[in-house]
Amino acid sequence: MSKKVTIIVTQPPYGKEDAFSAVPMAASQVAAGNEASLIFVSGGVHSIVKGQKSEYGDQAVWVKNVPSVESEIIKNIDLVSFYALDRDIAKRGINDSEIISGIKKLTLSQLTDMILESDVNMVF
Repeated sequence: MSKKVTIIVTQPPYGKEDAFSAVPMAASQVAAGNEASLIFVSGGVHSIVKGQKSEYGDQAVWVKNVPSVESEIIKNIDLVSFYALDRDIAKRGINDSEIISGIKKLTLSQLTDMILESDVNMVF
């Protein structure tokens, strides 16, 4: 039986791997036959800005050519439904032209509905 899985990313992509780890987690849910949505909120909305450099945090990790969060999103954009909370995008001054293509905005009310309708919710 297929489940609705909602993954919420609250942390920015700098110095942490939460956003980077959430994308393959969502893709693995789709591979398992579930419906996955990944939602960026709070500082997590910084992950949806295109053209960012990933070279933050521990330099020993980044010299190994770790892919960016953006490349992971783009690689999985046809499998996973990606969203970002509109008010958090606005609070951080992110313009529509800066957002990775294919990411949809949603309101707090829509986010609440998605959480209530999901069988499984995960927060990174």
